[in-house]
Amino acid sequence: MKKLVIAVIVLAVGFVGTGAFASYQLNRANENEKEYAAVQKENKALKKQNDDVMNRLVALQNNQETKVKEDVQKFLDGYFNYDTALGERAWTKVNGLVTDRGMSMVRPPGAEGEPEKSTPETAVKSSLNESKIYYTPISEEKANVFVRAYQTITVNKVPSKTQTLLDIDVVYDAKKNKWLVDKMELVGGADAEEFVN
Repeated sequence: MKKLVIAVIVLAVGFVGTGAFASYQLNRANENEKEYAAVQKENKALKKQNDDVMNRLVALQNNQETKVKEDVQKFLDGYFNYDTALGERAWTKVNGLVTDRGMSMVRPPGAEGEPEKSTPETAVKSSLNESKIYYTPISEEKANVFVRAYQTITVNKVPSKTQTLLDIDVVYDAKKNKWLVDKMELVGGADAEEFVN
């Protein structure tokens, strides 16, 4: 009988010990899970911060005169080369080269969808002959350019050479890896001999 009582006591102590150990392990696992969640949260915040810094670094590396001018020239080619007889307008050829804000500045109010083709009698054809782009960096992700665009506008088969002066703000889009027109203001016009009107 004594042996049975000792065996029961040993078993009881074993169960209590096992229960205490299991409870300790469960608490430790819960603490580890909380620590892991906190580390994951911190890692996510650090990854976002790292991505932001990398985007700024890439923007800064791309905020070079050559790259900005190249992207602005693509915009100017799209904006100033169009033929209304083909259903083209200045704003129809600059998608992907402007921000939403920029598009609201280059597209006339109320112009929605695809424009209609003009008749040959009323068609306007514009072609960019030359452009002079003057670059000023503002920040890692912003730059300003002043543009002198020399163009020929043909109406009723009669060409007219003119010059347009533009003040353009561009912003860097890291996802597209290019500079987009964000703001454009017409500063003035000039005749073909560069005399400002």
